[in-house]
Amino acid sequence: MKKDKTVLIVDDSEIDRVILKNILEEDFEIEEADNGYSAMEVILKTNLSLDAILLDVSMPVLDGFGVLRLMKEKEITGIPVFLITAEATKDNVEKAAQYNVTEFIRKPFDKDRVLDSVRLKLGVISDCVLTEEDLEETGRYIMELKSLYKKYLINRGDDIEHYDRITAVMKILLNEYSSFLDHGELDGNRIEIISKAAFFYDIGRMILAGSDNRIVKQEDLEKGLAQGHTILGADLIRLNYSRHCRYFVQVCADMCVHHHERYDGKGFPHKIIGDNNLIYTQMCRLLDRFDTMYMRYSEQNEMQFEFVLKELRQDKGAVGEEVYKLMERCKSAIALYYQMLK
Repeated sequence: MKKDKTVLIVDDSEIDRVILKNILEEDFEIEEADNGYSAMEVILKTNLSLDAILLDVSMPVLDGFGVLRLMKEKEITGIPVFLITAEATKDNVEKAAQYNVTEFIRKPFDKDRVLDSVRLKLGVISDCVLTEEDLEETGRYIMELKSLYKKYLINRGDDIEHYDRITAVMKILLNEYSSFLDHGELDGNRIEIISKAAFFYDIGRMILAGSDNRIVKQEDLEKGLAQGHTILGADLIRLNYSRHCRYFVQVCADMCVHHHERYDGKGFPHKIIGDNNLIYTQMCRLLDRFDTMYMRYSEQNEMQFEFVLKELRQDKGAVGEEVYKLMERCKSAIALYYQMLK
């Protein structure tokens, strides 16, 4: 795997740094610092671009919160921070709320949890080889999850076919994306899994509604009043700890968490900027709105397609230009798919 993202590990314990490095070095370039002041030297390096920091709370001289304070004073706000602690106390949680803290990483370290958390935040999907057993077990999990989610959608009176259409059009886009840009890692199996994962991008609304027995309205989501559904959806998907389902879990959890992110960094929950948000998740965001607008027409043809896409482009900074161009290249195939639904 090409390692194009860099993570800084800050911990006065050499053993803990070694453990975290061993967990992360297969996917990320690693920088290390053994105290807060050394960490600031690394952070302030003008020739180094950091994508995340794993920061120990308890260190002598300058602790983790001291580093966060200095970062805030120097207006360094664009780097996600994972706080390392033996216990996420109420006091630590309240302090962390003042800074750009993504989440807590608990000691002793859970390898899979640490790796999945950092991957998810930085939009890194494992390129592991998918075996027949992986595909079979993933298929079963998707079927079980879909059966559960469909019951919720039916009870809500939602248009289940909206999610089926997003799945189908996602597959069209991914096939074009893979062939046109020569993305060899996107074989047929991965395209199938990513497409099916798109069905569940909003599954967190089911958990949020269940928590207080209310329906989460779309306007609430747009206003950011129900941002918790993004995290809840990912948490639900990640309850499957089977190694055979890991690829699906990573892709689907990313869609759940980040489908309300914007290319300009003004989305939620993490305000991810640009291509740090996976292109699959950007596709998912655009397709959600595209399908809703396109289905308002009595006939779905290429003329209406162009009009809807033009309207979507008015929302500057929602997704990257690459996604719009991909939609344009797939215009005929997408319009034909909708026409065949009649």
